[in-house]
Amino acid sequence: MNRNLWLFIMLFFSVSAFAQKASLRGVLIDFGTKAPIAGVKVSLKNKNISVTSSKDGVFIFKNLSSGADELLVVSADYQPYQQSILIGKDEKIDLGNIALIRVEKASQQEENIQLFDESVLDDDNETSSQSSSYLSGASDDIYLNAASYNYSPMRFSIRGYDQSASTTYINGINFNDQERGRFNYSSLGGLNDAFRNKDVINGIENAPFAFGSLGGTTNINTRATAFAAGTKASVAYSNRSYNMRATATHSTGLMNNGWAFTGSAVWRWAKEGIIEGTFYNSWGYFLSAEKMINDRHSISLATYGAPTKRSQSAAVTQEVYDFRGIYYNPYWGYQNGKKRSSRVVNSFDPTVVANWDFKITDKQNLKTGFGFHYSNYSNTALGFYNAADPRPDYYRNLPSYQINDVLGSYGLEDQQNHMDMIMGNVDQDLVDELTGQWVNNNTDVTQINWNSLYQSNYLNNVANPDGSAKYVLEERHNDLMTTALNSVYSNQINRRLKLTAGVEANYSRGMHYKTMNDLLGGNQWIDIDQFAERDFTGNMTIIQNDLRHPNRKIVEGDRFGYDYNMHIVKAGVFAQNEWNWTKFDLSYAARFTYTTFWREGKMENGRAAVIGVQSYGKGKSLSFYDPSFKAGLVYKINGRQRLVLNGLVETRAPYAGYAYVAPRVKDTQIQKVVVNPKNPKQYRLEDLPSEKIYSYDLTYQFTTPIVKGRITGFHTITRDGVEGTGYYNDEFRTYINHTLSGVNKRYMGVEAGISVKLNNSFSVELAGTYGDYRYTDDAMGTMSAENGANLLTGELPVNAEAAKKSDIRERVYIKDLKVNNGPQLAASITLDYFHPKMWFADITLSYFDNNYLDFSPSHFTEMNYYGGTYQDEAGQDIQYSGYRKKGIYTAEERKSGKYAQDKALVEMFGTQEKLKGGFMLDASVGKVLYLNNRKQSLNINLSFSNILNNKDMVTGGYQQGRIARNNKSQTKDIQLVDRYPNKYYYAWGFNCFLNLGYKF
Repeated sequence: MNRNLWLFIMLFFSVSAFAQKASLRGVLIDFGTKAPIAGVKVSLKNKNISVTSSKDGVFIFKNLSSGADELLVVSADYQPYQQSILIGKDEKIDLGNIALIRVEKASQQEENIQLFDESVLDDDNETSSQSSSYLSGASDDIYLNAASYNYSPMRFSIRGYDQSASTTYINGINFNDQERGRFNYSSLGGLNDAFRNKDVINGIENAPFAFGSLGGTTNINTRATAFAAGTKASVAYSNRSYNMRATATHSTGLMNNGWAFTGSAVWRWAKEGIIEGTFYNSWGYFLSAEKMINDRHSISLATYGAPTKRSQSAAVTQEVYDFRGIYYNPYWGYQNGKKRSSRVVNSFDPTVVANWDFKITDKQNLKTGFGFHYSNYSNTALGFYNAADPRPDYYRNLPSYQINDVLGSYGLEDQQNHMDMIMGNVDQDLVDELTGQWVNNNTDVTQINWNSLYQSNYLNNVANPDGSAKYVLEERHNDLMTTALNSVYSNQINRRLKLTAGVEANYSRGMHYKTMNDLLGGNQWIDIDQFAERDFTGNMTIIQNDLRHPNRKIVEGDRFGYDYNMHIVKAGVFAQNEWNWTKFDLSYAARFTYTTFWREGKMENGRAAVIGVQSYGKGKSLSFYDPSFKAGLVYKINGRQRLVLNGLVETRAPYAGYAYVAPRVKDTQIQKVVVNPKNPKQYRLEDLPSEKIYSYDLTYQFTTPIVKGRITGFHTITRDGVEGTGYYNDEFRTYINHTLSGVNKRYMGVEAGISVKLNNSFSVELAGTYGDYRYTDDAMGTMSAENGANLLTGELPVNAEAAKKSDIRERVYIKDLKVNNGPQLAASITLDYFHPKMWFADITLSYFDNNYLDFSPSHFTEMNYYGGTYQDEAGQDIQYSGYRKKGIYTAEERKSGKYAQDKALVEMFGTQEKLKGGFMLDASVGKVLYLNNRKQSLNINLSFSNILNNKDMVTGGYQQGRIARNNKSQTKDIQLVDRYPNKYYYAWGFNCFLNLGYKF
């Protein structure tokens, strides 16, 4: 009976196959030359089948089943093409000529986005970030392209997500940094030609090469056969991060012996970029080889890297910008008549990717990849010991300090009614002198005074030859070694069902340490902590950075300060099914991920030892087991319209880089603080949990000969997140690590992209998003002194139990504060022009708003918000004042001025600043010239950004953590003076980019 059943099934499928007589045919041609295009992959998305165009540009699909489908054309040299197709029963469809547009314009746009990204990498305070949407440029999605290109100067993030929400694969291998969750775009080193071939999955849509990610997934294909044969070379000029760029790429294509090779190189340089005192020197290489062993097997190997040396810029206060303009940079100064930067980055990320592609049958494929990545990253910074802060924009070095130091002693009523008297106590001559030095740019004041630093060390060498140098230049290293393995199996089980399953494994080791870069003329540096030395005089244990080498004298090249490794092991498996019917498509997938990480200390820190906490050797391991589920449903209204619904539920392990209180000092993980709802002063501590994520989106897609695009609504909830920051706390006079646990957020909004074809030459593209990204609940904060002391008493705990109570744990009122990941409102309109003679141009007007500054949790703590009873240094209970009152102000309080005083304090400290919105106008023009019977081409691209020279657009920044209190007052009142104002980053003014390319 079983035998008869199998015979019946086989007969059924055979009859079905013969019954499918529909076919689809077309010819691919070059839009400009009208020449046929060979070797281009053409796919029917829903049926999961592909063919390659012949030497005449012809592609043919045979034996097709009826129903709606999406025709996709993808090529390294042409912009993606997509068309909705409705296939009738036994219908023979001839699409005729399909004209593809070359990628010269898209290449220019990618260059623009990368230039903006690299200008803001790793700026001061680690608040800036790369544009998470850079690699979306490969998509033909109108909104994604606008978000990638037009919105990048404003540090825009798609749907407001962090970079860790998106995943980037190279040849199917996950290359996100497993310590912090981000993909390092700068590791690609401007090798745009080498990394142009990519598949982009928007949001939580189904991905054919992985389970996918909340914020989207990209797979870059660097196999040599993906590159068209030929040679490209280009030179470029810009007035942005770098001034000059040269690049060359050569590909053999697939040769008769089954081999294909591709090589690419790039060089970028600037003596000084658009930001003052910044230089740039980088070159990059890319090599790829692939061997087609036979029809079923191929192997490939690719390697790339980009040794780079560049200097950084910083966020500064508005006072400094008003004096010196938006291109001011405090990190440099003159030394012997030459500009020298204190913040220099050296990076090099050599990477190797190996792949084996196995075509098991015509319907089954196995793709396996192995990757090795070693990221060398360091940046220099000034260090000082018992000396004045050398930063020119340090708050005590600015004119405002002279005024604020006096104002801080007076309340609101006095400031309102007796300002003349107060200002009489200000040294106005000194204020005027400092203001003049800043306005007239006395670089001995407005920039780092290198000669003064050297002179201080020379004098110290004489006075204290065995002591620590006053000033040094240290180098902070954050290296990462990653080994990754991925394998994905796919099986087109039948015309309706496709199975995809895969495994991922990754081991990463983050290596964090400091070395001495330059003693600046000093004899040596003593490896101790100066804050601990100040606070605990005579305690020779707590001051040591390494008890195994106490009071070690450091010379140039030595490691000091801190030295630890972070080990991360991560493995996962996933499986997904995709069903395709005439009217509906259905997909669902599941993934299980295991993560474990631990810290390995290379130094035994005295600040950890005195409180009985481990710092040396292997620390406690944390392990997480995380399931993920997602599903998608497509309803095909007709051949031109569809509705798409996607949903995701998952838990995600915290990243090791954000899971420790003070990893440079000790092996102490952040813990979740669970408050007793019946008694808010009681709490328990739990191990760090996985973050919970719930997300869905609904999309309406439409494609007509005139109008195409999509409108998407999305909603995402994240729970049990962790955040952390560090700052010097004036009240406790020490460096504080401030962590938040139980962080809950919501991301919701709508995004849309629409293209309207006006005629054969002109089209209009409309794109935009309106979102609301906010914190939905208050969080629990933990303030921990890096020196291990009890923050309120200033004393060292005598045992482990006392150490647990030395931190301050309290509610942080962040509910309804906004997520700081770029503008939450962005819109643009673009007029595109394209001429068959290969002229192209566009002009884009963009508007940005609802952008919020990154807040500091210290401004929203229970202590600063509402005050309360705390113990002082003597162990006595005292009442701290806050700048809010729980409940309603009485008539007497309003009459006495307390209400007005508190309101002024809230406006100054207890709010999140909303940044000013505004417009930007961009344009570009290009021309392709064909030479030698069209066998060669010369392309010219010129782009202008921020043509209106709008210098009022703040792209981001942060609220400083410090708040000044009057320690002489009975309740340690918060002073009504902003000694530590917000710091900002500004978008560049007018800038341009010119590129000349030659292809042969």
